Amino acid sequence: MFKLKIDNEIHLELIHPSHAKEVFEIVNGNRELFRQWFLWVDSIKEVEDEEKFIKKCLERYAKSELINCAIFYQDRLVGSLELIIKKGYGTKQGELGYWLDSKVQGKGIMHKAISKMVEIGFELYNLDKIMLKCAVENERSCNIAKKLKMSHEGRLRDEIMVNGKVMDIDVYAILKKEYRK
Repeated sequence: MFKLKIDNEIHLELIHPSHAKEVFEIVNGNRELFRQWFLWVDSIKEVEDEEKFIKKCLERYAKSELINCAIFYQDRLVGSLELIIKKGYGTKQGELGYWLDSKVQGKGIMHKAISKMVEIGFELYNLDKIMLKCAVENERSCNIAKKLKMSHEGRLRDEIMVNGKVMDIDVYAILKKEYRK
């Protein structure tokens, strides 16, 4: 299992079944908040559900299709960050997915973690483009994309339904050549 230090307070670890209980507890404690934005929340009903998900993530990691990391702040697991790797039309692309415990939001943790994951995507996986998609109403996520200087590529109208609510999705992206500038 790798551990990647971002700064004195934040590090990433490749997600592992040993993290399942902590992840479940955070998801359970943030269930109502997360249900606003994520379809998967209600499928995680017990620790075993999280363990199954983590094992699938590790299988995909072995195939270089996904990197899913636990985010640690002051040596406490506080969130998750994944980079889904896919082939575009002749290009290699990545798409970010993430969540953070509400108790530590607003401290710049996610911005730093995503910045590191973008570096990994471009430098280690040789991606050409990395995208971040977020519900238009999810201002925190949209602000992360803006802070990372990602370009707003468009809006997908009525793209997703979460808990009976249809939402528009904003698509942000950064190209390798923009990242290197």
